[in-house]
Amino acid sequence: MKKILFVCTGNTCRSPMAEVIFNSLAEQSNLDWRAESAGVAAVGDRPASPNAVQAVAEIGLDLSAHRTRFLPSVDLNEFSLFVGLGEEHADILRSLGIPANMVRVLHRAPNTEDIYDLRMDIVDPYGGDLNAYRKCRDDITGAVKALIATL
Repeated sequence: MKKILFVCTGNTCRSPMAEVIFNSLAEQSNLDWRAESAGVAAVGDRPASPNAVQAVAEIGLDLSAHRTRFLPSVDLNEFSLFVGLGEEHADILRSLGIPANMVRVLHRAPNTEDIYDLRMDIVDPYGGDLNAYRKCRDDITGAVKALIATL
């Protein structure tokens, strides 16, 4: 089984949501991949944000047992693919010696309702209300579906 590592900043919001969403979709598709997550500035052994837990619970997923992981404490040799939740995370992964062809960035789908909204990053909901986390969850879901189609 191949492993993918989702990486964000604190490993309390975006990357843990990406991890559980990816694993759920991969299982539904009988895909031989499983995800884990870590943060480039994670403080060890913290739970996922309560709003992240709630946002994924609304779609039937469970983040209640999640504990943060600091990227340097992860054995990077276990992974076949690394996915940053922003360009800065991908840059850090490449700076650690991960080959560029093994690093991707999770981008959200374009906002077709607002032609002036050109941002592609999945916005960090940290500190936001539950609606910000729901938006992030939905952006991650769409992006993970697109990622899975390329595996």
